[in-house]
Amino acid sequence: MKVKIENQNGYLADKYSKYAIGNNSYAGYPITSFPIVITEVPEQAVSLALALVDYDSVPVCGFTWIHWLACNISAKISYIPENASQNEAIKMLQGQNSAASKFIGAADPKLIYRYIGPCPPDQDHDYHLTVYALDKFLDLKEGFYLNEFYKAMTDHILIKSETIVKGKV
Repeated sequence: MKVKIENQNGYLADKYSKYAIGNNSYAGYPITSFPIVITEVPEQAVSLALALVDYDSVPVCGFTWIHWLACNISAKISYIPENASQNEAIKMLQGQNSAASKFIGAADPKLIYRYIGPCPPDQDHDYHLTVYALDKFLDLKEGFYLNEFYKAMTDHILIKSETIVKGKV
């Protein structure tokens, strides 16, 4: 399975990250999710799931920052369009990102149960997008946590693919 994200000069485009303006931003966070191309999905796959995380955030905030969790995407989907997280252009179930953390304290479902883009405060960060091809749909509820996501996928991952995109400071 292959996953592709377009970039601009090696970085995630501004409208999906820290420099988002207008409708691409909400409550100080970039909220327009970037388009994703997924190819070579195994024929036996039933669904897709994804996680976008920032391990470079640990020195800054003390934990890996979760930017986006989604699952129960049909395995027949080969293109996740721009802003699919907010406009529900494709059917998917979304989990909580790190804005829901007790350290951040956001409570708005439009923010915490959707994509929030990279906003590196200290230096350029690497953002890891992992897409999983699964043999079933996951039994999760909207707003699930990362640990629930991983547990639900146990023994159901056919293949996974990771790509890294840079976010600029």
